[in-house]
Amino acid sequence: MSALRTWLDAREHAVRRWLPLLLRTAAVLLLPWIVALGMTVKGHFGARNLSNSWVWLDVMEVSALLLLAALVRRRHRATSPIASATAVLLGLDAFFDLWSAHRGSAYELAQLLAYFAELPSALVLAVLSWYSLAWAAGPPRANGQLD
Repeated sequence: MSALRTWLDAREHAVRRWLPLLLRTAAVLLLPWIVALGMTVKGHFGARNLSNSWVWLDVMEVSALLLLAALVRRRHRATSPIASATAVLLGLDAFFDLWSAHRGSAYELAQLLAYFAELPSALVLAVLSWYSLAWAAGPPRANGQLD
């Protein structure tokens, strides 16, 4: 893990510059999906059904991605828990998409999104959560002790 931390430390400026852009892009790309999913609910928005759950799960993902983009850019101490929670949301989304998809093209699409988008993104956010723990501790003092 120290090799990963060293590698990330050397690239922190680039991570803090590009990761927020990628997170915002992912959030924006989810918006048409949320609208399309919301249209399939067709007037049953107050009813208890899984379609409502998917819409709100995706809305939470968009909100978390946008919040995380702002936190990473500022090197905020709340980055770690928000990155962790967002990784969990993406993992849950992948799990339930695979679990609830019907056989055929719907299941293949769920697999494609889970294995090539949601789970890799969750892994990146889990690493970010681990890496940004140091941001919460603050800068080290001159004698090597944390504030």
